Amino acid sequence: MKRWKIVLWNFTKWLLVGIYLIVALSFAKSRSSMVTCSTININIADSLTNAFVTKADVLKTIEREHSNLIGIPLSMINTHEIEQRLGAMQAVKTAEVYKTINGSISIDIEQRKPIVRIINRQGQSYYIDVEGRTLPLSNKFTSHVLVVNGNISEPFKIEPNIQIMKWASGKRPTETPLICQLFDFARYVNSDPFWRAQITQVYVDNPSHIELIPRVGPHTVIMGSLDDYQTKLAKLKLFYERALPEEGWNKYKEINLKYKNQIVCSKR
Repeated sequence: MKRWKIVLWNFTKWLLVGIYLIVALSFAKSRSSMVTCSTININIADSLTNAFVTKADVLKTIEREHSNLIGIPLSMINTHEIEQRLGAMQAVKTAEVYKTINGSISIDIEQRKPIVRIINRQGQSYYIDVEGRTLPLSNKFTSHVLVVNGNISEPFKIEPNIQIMKWASGKRPTETPLICQLFDFARYVNSDPFWRAQITQVYVDNPSHIELIPRVGPHTVIMGSLDDYQTKLAKLKLFYERALPEEGWNKYKEINLKYKNQIVCSKR
């Protein structure tokens, strides 16, 4: 008999807890449906180094569909739809939109990070970001990244989210489009603090004759093709560290890396 009373008591206790939770959740849901949007908090990551997207841009994009979110019940605001609209902006990598219990809409934006600026032979100019996606220039911000110009035939693709490396998918290295080779080279330079600081420009005469313009020294570096560029740069770095400090940075006008296992220099 005593055991039966314990079972009944436990059942009654959990039944009351369940009823309480249902009532509490119903009350909270009813209360949240009356909460209106009071503020819009916008956080843009890396806004000090990249300014492709501003808070004004975000608000303008939202207002194309909603004239004003302030005062609208939170329950009527479709955060997923807002995320999709913001994510469609070419300079936006990710967008996260969520509601807070105090009546705010919070928006977290991550911008795309360009690593190279391309200027092709048609005069078109655009960025490629670290993921290999094209990004148009901005009339309010210029990213200080590696510049590549010259005889580059590939045009700027106006479609968003073009993955450059996919253009070369399934092809032999000799058939890889030049723009893909340049992107791979730019990504390597950007990942190395020394080369990121030293190489400011790449000039393409043709795929077999590519020149580097360094930040330090009045010389030009002749790469030849971009084949085995990592070995060529390692050889150049060794030359910078061992030879130039003794001979002087102003001694040469040209440093040629085209030839295997040697560096050919032309004096000024």
